Amino acid sequence: MGEKKYDEHLQRVLNRPYYYGYSMAGKAIYAYTKEEWGIGASSGGGDYNLIRSFYFSIFTTVLAAAASLIGLVCGVWVLFSPFPAMALVFLFFAALFGFAVMQGFFNISEEWRGRKARKLRGLPKPWWEAGDDHAYEWFLEHPDPRIHMTLDYFPYSVKLGSS
Repeated sequence: MGEKKYDEHLQRVLNRPYYYGYSMAGKAIYAYTKEEWGIGASSGGGDYNLIRSFYFSIFTTVLAAAASLIGLVCGVWVLFSPFPAMALVFLFFAALFGFAVMQGFFNISEEWRGRKARKLRGLPKPWWEAGDDHAYEWFLEHPDPRIHMTLDYFPYSVKLGSS
């Protein structure tokens, strides 16, 4: 019995249609699809600042690319020196920073798609995530025809789950 409830909750969380967040002003709660959310479409559960700046992602990707290239060049250079085993260390860190470049690329492309999707609907960038209970209360007071007041739309809501 408990397994079935857990599976239902997991399916609601994985298939939730909207994520809820505040704009920079922090007055209104907006509903975002996963594509509109951009980087870090987390599943709710608290009011905290989402630190995910588009420009910071670009900056760290460029730094990681430079570190990866330096590690690769130094690894190849040290390979022909009296300490060729040291090349493994350089190549390891070159690969490590290379993975950081890949992650940065995926973050930048996801946020870029999110920006375009938000622009189409005129939504502001979400700065703080709104918990499902706060979003539920907001949409009770400010109805939206797209948002249904069910656990499918607010899977982490304690108020809706207990009623």
